[in-house]
Amino acid sequence: MAVFSRIELTIAPSVTVGLMASLPWLLLLAFLLAAAMETPWLLAGTPVTLAGAWRQFRKNGLLRGRKAVCTLQLRQGRLYVGLGDGRELPVTPAADCRVFAPMALLKLYPSDSRFPPYSVILLASTPAHPGNVPEDEFRRLRVWLRLGQPRPAPTQ
Repeated sequence: MAVFSRIELTIAPSVTVGLMASLPWLLLLAFLLAAAMETPWLLAGTPVTLAGAWRQFRKNGLLRGRKAVCTLQLRQGRLYVGLGDGRELPVTPAADCRVFAPMALLKLYPSDSRFPPYSVILLASTPAHPGNVPEDEFRRLRVWLRLGQPRPAPTQ
């Protein structure tokens, strides 16, 4: 049985992360505006794309809202998220999480639940580039995500 050290990662509000989270919506908006030169009725989609971009910026960048992930904690080999409404839930990282040296794009499924996953963007703070998480704690979480998770036993 593996022993895991405790990790407590407090996520700070970040304009950079908010812009990264809203980037797909902003690209869609740019496409709609460009295509609207030929087909003006496409401008009808502008309010929806702006609302989507604002929602992602608010949730992931400003950490506002009930479902905004504000903390990540690793206790006894189990990962927990702290949400904006004060709830704390055990989660399981998806296999398609992307973990890089300065950042991680996480999809976290609530354990024993049918609720949709929580998407989290973690950006390590460095002296040159402020992020939304401390670099040392992020490094420890990154190691756990890559190496420390229990693997399912192979079936025969």
